[in-house]
Amino acid sequence: MRPPILSEQSIRAAIRELSVAGERVTGVAVRELLAARFGARGGVARIYRLIEESRGEDRTGAGRRPGSARSSDSDESREAAIERADLAEHRERAHQERWARETDALRAQLATAEQAAREVEMARRRVQELTRALGSAQLRIDQLEERLQREEG
Repeated sequence: MRPPILSEQSIRAAIRELSVAGERVTGVAVRELLAARFGARGGVARIYRLIEESRGEDRTGAGRRPGSARSSDSDESREAAIERADLAEHRERAHQERWARETDALRAQLATAEQAAREVEMARRRVQELTRALGSAQLRIDQLEERLQREEG
């Protein structure tokens, strides 16, 4: 697995920037900001994990009341974010499996084509050998016919 392009600090900075600006902090918003800033969107699971961590830090740091309306909104958005992350992860797995199957099929086709190319090359060489042998045989036949004609005539 290759190392991530974006550091956790840059993702956390993007999350803080969105929350300070008063915007809704969602995975989509964070990924769009990262794409605009760094040219890479970051991994979905990692982004949602960091968003959840920052929300947990906000809850403990702000001393929020558990019965507040904002808490239920946060729980609903958390559940929606988890569902979106699960769906995105499912789609990514399906995508990876599809391309793995196609890659395997192409590798099999390539192996078959390489074997066929080797067989064609062997057949071409055999045809050349037989052509030379035929030429030699025809030359020997011509020589023997000339000799026979001289002896008869």
